[in-house]
Amino acid sequence: MSKTHLATRVAVTIVFAILYLAFLAETGALVQEFGASGLALRLASLDSQNFIFFPLAGLLALVAFWQPAVLLVDAMWRGQLKYGRIVLGGSLLVALIGAWLISGAFDSSAARSVFEISPKALTADTGAPATEDAPPLAPVTEVLARMRILSGVDRGLGEYQAQCDREWLQYSVAAEVEMLCFPAGERLSVRDCCTAKAAFRQHLNGLAAEAPSRTATVHDWVMPAKVFFLLLLLGIGILLVQYRKGLERLHGMTPSGISFGLALGGAVMLIWPLLNAAYLQTMALLTGSGSASAYTVVAPLVALGFGVWTLLLVFFHLRSYPSQIEYAAKIGGFIAAAVGVFRYEEITNYLARTLGVGGGLVAIIVFAVAVAALIVSVILGVDPTDINLDGDEEEKAETASGD
Repeated sequence: MSKTHLATRVAVTIVFAILYLAFLAETGALVQEFGASGLALRLASLDSQNFIFFPLAGLLALVAFWQPAVLLVDAMWRGQLKYGRIVLGGSLLVALIGAWLISGAFDSSAARSVFEISPKALTADTGAPATEDAPPLAPVTEVLARMRILSGVDRGLGEYQAQCDREWLQYSVAAEVEMLCFPAGERLSVRDCCTAKAAFRQHLNGLAAEAPSRTATVHDWVMPAKVFFLLLLLGIGILLVQYRKGLERLHGMTPSGISFGLALGGAVMLIWPLLNAAYLQTMALLTGSGSASAYTVVAPLVALGFGVWTLLLVFFHLRSYPSQIEYAAKIGGFIAAAVGVFRYEEITNYLARTLGVGGGLVAIIVFAVAVAALIVSVILGVDPTDINLDGDEEEKAETASGD
């Protein structure tokens, strides 16, 4: 790091600090606005991919990617890498434009979330009575409380999932099966529950339009920073792969000194797609799986791409470690990927009951402590290559004592 310019380190630090302050501002706005009503924790858990992940795991990612970012920006800006300045400027421009376009698409979505409704309107909401054409609607706060309780029972919320696709409702005999319908607060047939979900979606949108929360405004301002953060990490990972040999030549070192941090930062980012999936699963129970929006369409694609990028980044940088660690880590990665594919529903249900709608303060504290420990390990420069796997040092000591 001594070979990098001070201005580069300051510039990267300022950018990363601004991004993290944006993360804190959104969660802080939620706590400040909904804290008095007792809804802050419940809403933060419901949208944990926004209010919990970024302030905690986002900090770990920023710390882990700070040094690689400094090395890249310094070498590229000083023209030490081929087409460095052009690639740097183009990458930042693409990230900025992409953040603006994607966040704009999310903001224009017709689907509103619960935190976008003012606390006064939420506490005053009494739902809607049943009519000849529509089932009843339970109060929003009552719906969230019931979901929190039932997320920790048996199979979790996955037990109450049902399709609301028009063709499926028309031809499937399961459409008449009765189960608990969260928006209505009672048992209904799947067909009637889908009607209740559509009405509940309109109910949420109406409340958000009539009594918008201040947190919704802050969320709109912070969303471009979040998308830019995700695109920035994607870009850093791709450029590290592209300019790996150039960085080794410039700094006279392999990236093993930063690979452990990159592996941690990349691995923790895998939690975001899973939290996002848990959120979409929860909202499908409230508003129906057919309630397509820009977020429900784009977010899974971004999550999938980010997951693939993370695995490739981790596997690529493991090449700098001893063969035993590389082999073990890759085998572990493939096992984890297989478990994620075949146990996807169980994983999302578990996240829904811990860091999702069923989560509580204890789970958040445990997650925060784990992230803090990983941040300390990155700052202290912990490197698995320092682990003595073959007992070489003991053998050397015994040989020396024998002589």
